[in-house]
Amino acid sequence: MDPRQRRVLIRIFTFLLVFIYVGYFAYKMLPRFDFEVIMLFFAVFLTWTLLSETLAYQAPDVYVIDDDDRRTFLYLQLSFFIALFYSAIDFAGLHYTRLSALEPWVIMIGFILFLISCPIRWLAFKKIGKYFNHRVALYEGHRLVTTGIYEKIRHPIYLGNLLSFVAVPLIFSSWGGLLIILLATVPALIYRIRVEEEFLLKHFSEEYKRYMGKTSKMIPIKK
Repeated sequence: MDPRQRRVLIRIFTFLLVFIYVGYFAYKMLPRFDFEVIMLFFAVFLTWTLLSETLAYQAPDVYVIDDDDRRTFLYLQLSFFIALFYSAIDFAGLHYTRLSALEPWVIMIGFILFLISCPIRWLAFKKIGKYFNHRVALYEGHRLVTTGIYEKIRHPIYLGNLLSFVAVPLIFSSWGGLLIILLATVPALIYRIRVEEEFLLKHFSEEYKRYMGKTSKMIPIKK
């Protein structure tokens, strides 16, 4: 078992423990509707994690030769988890910014957005293959991926991420959580894209410029 597989198993096991722990107390303390929403979110999120980590992700077989992440992954993850934590607490207990008047429709929209994001990210992960890295990094023999879902848009993974980021506070019916996403996570994602494109221009120069000329960043608008 390689280190990545061990990390995946640890994350999944930890997530299962949290799922059981939260589920136990949610069942005892929350109204049935709130309990069902939380359990459905955990089930969907866990299923996506299992499928993406075991079937879509491909472990690299070469070494990273350059890395210029500039803490973009840290900023992105931290801002999202703050939004996730606040949204869940707001939904389950605080109710400071809960959109009760829009339920269950706002929750349904959230789940729909999350489910739409899954095949987008799946196709992107499968196509980019062994070149995927959570950081902004370059592998030995790295080639620019411009086919499949990457033929029209340069950042399909980030498009999928954006949809899932927005989906979470909607699932938990929290306009406060959505505000955190819009004010913190979205700017972090924009910063990440800018850093990555500068990095790719540095290493692929004219090839990436031509690719940029015939594609959009995230929305597939025909040029």
